Amino acid sequence: MSQREPELKQQESKSSPVAEQAEQDNHSYQEQAAGRTPSPRSVTLLVLLICIGLFAFYLVADRIIPNTDMARVRANVIPLAPLVSGEVTKVNVAPNDLVQTGDPLLQIDPTDYQIALRKAEQGLEEAGKQIGVQTASVEAAQVKLSDALVNQENIRRQAGRVLAMADKGIVTQADADKTRAAVAHARAQVETARAGLVQAKKQLGKVGEDNTEMQVALLALQKAQLDLERTVIRAPAMGGVSNFRLDEGFYANKGQPLLTFVSGEDSWVEAYYRENSLGNIRVGDLVELALDNAPGEVFRGRVASMDYGVNWEQSQASGQLATVANQSGWLRQSQRFPVVIRFEDNRPGGLLRVGGQADVMVYTDGDSVMNIFGKMWIRLISWMSYVR
Repeated sequence: MSQREPELKQQESKSSPVAEQAEQDNHSYQEQAAGRTPSPRSVTLLVLLICIGLFAFYLVADRIIPNTDMARVRANVIPLAPLVSGEVTKVNVAPNDLVQTGDPLLQIDPTDYQIALRKAEQGLEEAGKQIGVQTASVEAAQVKLSDALVNQENIRRQAGRVLAMADKGIVTQADADKTRAAVAHARAQVETARAGLVQAKKQLGKVGEDNTEMQVALLALQKAQLDLERTVIRAPAMGGVSNFRLDEGFYANKGQPLLTFVSGEDSWVEAYYRENSLGNIRVGDLVELALDNAPGEVFRGRVASMDYGVNWEQSQASGQLATVANQSGWLRQSQRFPVVIRFEDNRPGGLLRVGGQADVMVYTDGDSVMNIFGKMWIRLISWMSYVR
């Protein structure tokens, strides 16, 4: 043991310089690494610059390529109500069926309206007969007036001769008085006949279809025909029927909606933009849209119109004091206005559902470089619809 101790000490003395050198190298490396580590102040400054840059980009983008995810698909939604009352005898469609213009949807019992039509036809026939009778009365009155005029002329000539002879004393004065009375009577008959003709013409009224009784009968016939046609409720356009539960035997009341019709011929998107995002939007600006029910697809459209106002629930009736709502917080809530967007083609027609959500990007500055970011973003949003 005593002989090995000097040897171990000698080996330790030889290895100590190497260990010292390794330790120095390690220490130097740690110092260099510590020198390359950024300080907290540098990190904070970098984050602040990034935030300022992103905020500036947001402000510019909001003016040049404004976008919103608050957009809805719209179409003409029509509550279909019968124009006549009656029992439903046939339902030709099921909920959510697609229909074409003029397709029969419902049939109301036409029996009462068929009877009303026959009555109207009979009324028109009776009016024609009555007009015939009145026309005959006018003709008879005209004949009577003609006879009275002829009789008056004969009596007037005879009276002239009698009165001439009375002046010469050939006939008595009594005969002259009788002659004068006959002339007056003939004149009265003419006036009576003329009054009868006027009365007959008044009762007849206008001739042909302009006759009042004929017009009343024709209007009654047209009303009966129209009511009979209205017993069949037809689709006003191409589209779909929804929101109804009907079966045969249901009593339909006039003017009470029975089902909802959603038009498939005209649809648009209503995008709700913040008021301060509308500054550069103009009618005709190019728009790209991403529909939630068409992930991965981007559709093109154009700005059609912008609303001039919205109901802000503060309108007061005349004679009432104004009501002011208290604003909570130091940032007020932004007001949004609807922007109507029309599609450039019919490609999304089969994908549109009323009330469906959409993301909208408006390009307000033609070929601006900001459009590149807008196109990238709207396509990213479109693909994200797979997971939303």
